[in-house]
Amino acid sequence: MQVKPSISHQTLAWLRDILALFRKTPGKWMLLGLAHVFFFAILPGLLGLKFVSFLLLPAFLALAVGFYRDADQGRDSDLGDLLNEIKPHFLKLLSLGAICVVYVLLINLLTVDDSVRLAELTKSDASQEEIVEQVMPLMIKLMLLLVPLVLVIWFAPALVSFQQYSVVRAIKSSLAAFIQYFLPLLLTWLGVTLTIMMSMTLAGILVGTLSAASTALGGFLMLILVFGCMLLASALMLAFQYVSNRDIFKMPPPVAPEVEVL
Repeated sequence: MQVKPSISHQTLAWLRDILALFRKTPGKWMLLGLAHVFFFAILPGLLGLKFVSFLLLPAFLALAVGFYRDADQGRDSDLGDLLNEIKPHFLKLLSLGAICVVYVLLINLLTVDDSVRLAELTKSDASQEEIVEQVMPLMIKLMLLLVPLVLVIWFAPALVSFQQYSVVRAIKSSLAAFIQYFLPLLLTWLGVTLTIMMSMTLAGILVGTLSAASTALGGFLMLILVFGCMLLASALMLAFQYVSNRDIFKMPPPVAPEVEVL
C-alpha cells in the first residue's frame, strides 16, 4: 500500500476524481448504475434470486472497477476483454460470493424475529408511529450487520481479479485497508452521499415546479427522479470503489492480449 496522505487531502482528491470520472461519460456510468440496480436490487426482489445475486456480486464489482480503470487510463472499455481478464479468477470471485451468501443467511437468522414482528404489525391495525418505531431499530440493526460485508467486498473483488490475490489475502487486505483509511473513506462516502442528496433536492425543486402545472406529469417525473437518483448513487459509489482501490492498492494496468505471429 502507498504512503498515506493527509485525511483532508485524500478525501478531496477522491471526491474530485469521482466527479471527474463521472463527467467523462455520464451516460455510460448511468447505464452501469442501471445494471447494478436491476441485477442486484430489482431482479432479486421480483424473482426471488436474492442469494444468486449475492453470489455474483463480486464478479460484477470486479467488472465495474475494470470499466472505471479503463476510462481513467483513457481506453475504451470492452466487456469481452474485461470478462477474459477476470475469467481466470472467476472461481475465486464465486468463493467471495459464497461468503457473501453465507453472511446474508446469517443476517436473515439474526433478524428473523424482528421481521416477523414487523410483518404482524403491518397486518394489524397498528398506527403509523408504531410501525415506524419497529422499522427504525430493524433498519439500524441491518445497517450495522451489513458493515462487515461491505468491508470485505469493497476491495477484495478487484484484488482477486486484477492483482491475483488469494481469497483469504484479499479479505485480510480489504479489512486492513479499511482500518488504515477509515476516516478518508468515511468522509468521502459522506461527500458522495451529500452530492447525491443535493442533486436530488435540485431535481425535486424542478419537479415540484412542473407539478404545479400538471399533477399527473409531476407524479411521473417524481418516479423518474427517484429512479435516476438510484442510478446516480450506484454510478458514483462504483466510481468511489474504483478510485479507493486505485490509490490504496497500486492497481496495475490491464495485461495486453498476446498477439499471434503468423
